[in-house]
Amino acid sequence: MDIVLRESERLNDTIRSFLAYARPQRFEVQQLDLRRVVQDTATILRNSTEIGEQHTIEVQLPSEEVLVEADENQVRQIVWNLATNGLRAMPDGGALQLSAVREGSEGVYSGLLTVSDHGVGIASDEIDGIFQPFRGSFGKGTGLGLAIVHRIVSDYNARIDVQSRPGEGTTFRVTFPPVRG
Repeated sequence: MDIVLRESERLNDTIRSFLAYARPQRFEVQQLDLRRVVQDTATILRNSTEIGEQHTIEVQLPSEEVLVEADENQVRQIVWNLATNGLRAMPDGGALQLSAVREGSEGVYSGLLTVSDHGVGIASDEIDGIFQPFRGSFGKGTGLGLAIVHRIVSDYNARIDVQSRPGEGTTFRVTFPPVRG
């Protein structure tokens, strides 16, 4: 019976993730402070089952607001998916770094979200395919997390860049379109 319940929950997670990826999303664009989303997500992660005793979460945020125009729930989804992938990439532990900064001039700037891990890394010939659905490489998850991130980033005409070295870790940088601040 225990196996049936576990498998049922796993299938529910897969279906939920697939619907989040495939279904057209309704969102409410508003100006929000990326610092708050990063800090809130870090707090939730520290108290979740995703983090192990051997993990740490480091947050680096500036004193000034980092405004972006986006739906708060979708930005939280981006941070959560990238962060949980980073934690899973460090099965033996390590530090996950989350940051949000302004990039550009004082009058007009882009919000930059960075999520870095010191995990297993990604081979250079695999980076182009990581945003494809069902390409998960960890035992836990549905393989849709990065596909969902890519879809949301694309919806906002934002940009996502990936730097990775096998055995050293991965850094995701999401650059949101410029705002006046």
